[in-house]
Amino acid sequence: MNYTIDGLHELLGDDAFQALFRHEPVPVWLATATPREGKTAPLASLVRLLLLGEPQSAEEISALFCLAGHDLADFLDSGLFQMEDSGLYRVALDVRPVDTGFGNHWVFSDLDGALFPAATHEDHVLGVGEASLSLLRATPLDTVDSLLDIGTGCGIQALHGSHYARRIIATDLSPRCCELAAATLAINGVSVVPEGSLLQEKTVPSGPRAEIRQAPWFDAVADHEFDAIVANPPFVVASEKITHSYRDSGLDLDGATELMVRQSPHYLKEGGHATILGAWVHEQDKDYRARLAQWVPPEGVDVWIVERDCVDPALYVATWMRDSGRDPADPRWRDYAAQWLRHFADHGVASIGFGVVFMRKTAGPSTVLVEELTAPEGDALAAESLSRWERWDNLQQWSTEELLSQRFALSPQAVFFDTATPSSDGQGTHISSYSVYRRDIPSFHHVIDEPLRTVLNGLCRDGLSAGDVAELLCTVQDWDWNIFRPAVCSALHALYLHGIITL
Repeated sequence: MNYTIDGLHELLGDDAFQALFRHEPVPVWLATATPREGKTAPLASLVRLLLLGEPQSAEEISALFCLAGHDLADFLDSGLFQMEDSGLYRVALDVRPVDTGFGNHWVFSDLDGALFPAATHEDHVLGVGEASLSLLRATPLDTVDSLLDIGTGCGIQALHGSHYARRIIATDLSPRCCELAAATLAINGVSVVPEGSLLQEKTVPSGPRAEIRQAPWFDAVADHEFDAIVANPPFVVASEKITHSYRDSGLDLDGATELMVRQSPHYLKEGGHATILGAWVHEQDKDYRARLAQWVPPEGVDVWIVERDCVDPALYVATWMRDSGRDPADPRWRDYAAQWLRHFADHGVASIGFGVVFMRKTAGPSTVLVEELTAPEGDALAAESLSRWERWDNLQQWSTEELLSQRFALSPQAVFFDTATPSSDGQGTHISSYSVYRRDIPSFHHVIDEPLRTVLNGLCRDGLSAGDVAELLCTVQDWDWNIFRPAVCSALHALYLHGIITL
């Protein structure tokens, strides 16, 4: 059977396939309805069993998986199924195919109740949700020897890491997470080795190898440094009360993200990098960027914080209540929501931001840059972060004269567009503004004026320097170069940092 993303697409067709990932079960039921005959019949039965929660008999499961006797008995007792009073078996775990960019894999997690009723427990193991996907899209894929996955959950980040890291240590506070993460890695051919053995190996492993360690935060790796860290920790902004281990840290407000920012540099080798999902509060009448900057150690790390979204407290609480199966409209949960919102009010929380923290270990003074980059589909920052550090290094080293002396060129991804508005006399239109962005990262959007656009059009890697192009324009237009110069420098700095102009 082709229980893969492509196999599901072929079986269900476009509409039902899209419905499946919108958590709409009825189109999937119809697409796999009886009579189920021909080569797709077994896959249709498997979809009903594993994804739609249809109870099936031991005989039907035996036929699907080609098992009998003791093998079948062991399979039914493995924890993947639970027997109902009727004697039929219903799936007890979520087992679904995913493709993170390296072909098909399978991931074990707890049932989420999206396609059929299922309870969410305190030690619930989350599957591959939007947060996981956001982290996957942000994580650089350059080959490294050692990777630390903090808060591994179902193991999806460690599994993704097995394609660019030789040695992986995945940690989680939850024993159930550790168990399912090990199952996820094993079913996908990643060798799971005994705890304590991996980093002692003197030779480079022939294939990816992983350890699973049960411990909070960095407790399991106190004496080690890594080439890369990836983390999807329990970052939900709330009180110190833990109701669900996959989201609640036991640290007040944004304490989980603060802990990760403060401690991660200690576990990175020099030149190593970290990619961390996090959330933080915006306090009333205060600059949240200053709050985040206070978490960064004064020495030894460059930090780039990308805020992807920001919501008000009411929406934040309602969203996370629904995530845990608690309906905000249900009177039984009214006090729960009220306490959460009062806690926000007591601490002056005006809104909550969410995003990605990129870090790089250095030997010099720390630097911090916080940017708000939002896009409807979210930008894929994985390929951007490491090249950005190179550009950041250049900008830190260049004097103003050295910046102007560079022979920049426009990135092949650069896109210009004009905005036209009606003319003041009511007839026709005129260009009211110019903009430039990168088509691969639309959030890197800059509004520019006509003189700067002229300078950008004059850039050429084999031609004049950027400063010479700008000064020549001033000469032609009879403008004062000393007045124009600061604006040009500021624009060159921002456009080069965002990769809109390149060397």
